[in-house]
Amino acid sequence: MERQEKHHLASPFTLPQFGENVMNNGTNNTPGGFGKFMDVISRFDERLAEFAGWIVIVMMVTISYDVAMRYIFGMPTTWSFEINRYMLILVVFFSGAWALPAGGHVAVDIFTEHMERRRGAILEIITSIMALLYMISFFFESTVFAWDAWEGGVRSTEYLAWPLWPMRTFLVIGSFFLAMEFLFRLVRNIAILTGTAQTESQGGR
Repeated sequence: MERQEKHHLASPFTLPQFGENVMNNGTNNTPGGFGKFMDVISRFDERLAEFAGWIVIVMMVTISYDVAMRYIFGMPTTWSFEINRYMLILVVFFSGAWALPAGGHVAVDIFTEHMERRRGAILEIITSIMALLYMISFFFESTVFAWDAWEGGVRSTEYLAWPLWPMRTFLVIGSFFLAMEFLFRLVRNIAILTGTAQTESQGGR
């Protein structure tokens, strides 16, 4: 009991398991080593999202400090806005990969909610391919964007004048893992589609 309580206190950002994440919790239906690879990446996505949760707390503290200094003492900070903008980029891109299978992305399900499983899988395959192609393009463009900042020594034009390559690297990391999650969604739905087809063919015999 003592060990369990310590673990719980050490992990206040334990993320809920729902949506496609349930498949990653020891019940992945994808055969072979690729299924294990999917589980490893999905667990790493959860760690990134938990880290982003801690950054949200840091943002809350620094913004509160800036507000207090500005309106109570009349001495606004020169760094809070810039730092929080960088942290917001980290939060968005580090949590995006986990949010996809967790159902956290915006989706319109008016027509798909009552769609039969086979048709739903076909639609998911089409949208996953489109999203995957976009994320691959975004990954390569953001890699070039970050590399240019590193190679050219690009710095912020604001007060802190920090190097911008670390912040641009957040885009590279986030887009890579989000692309992986779209690939996993594609693989899962192909497995659903082929499994449904096999079931129908066996039932017709």
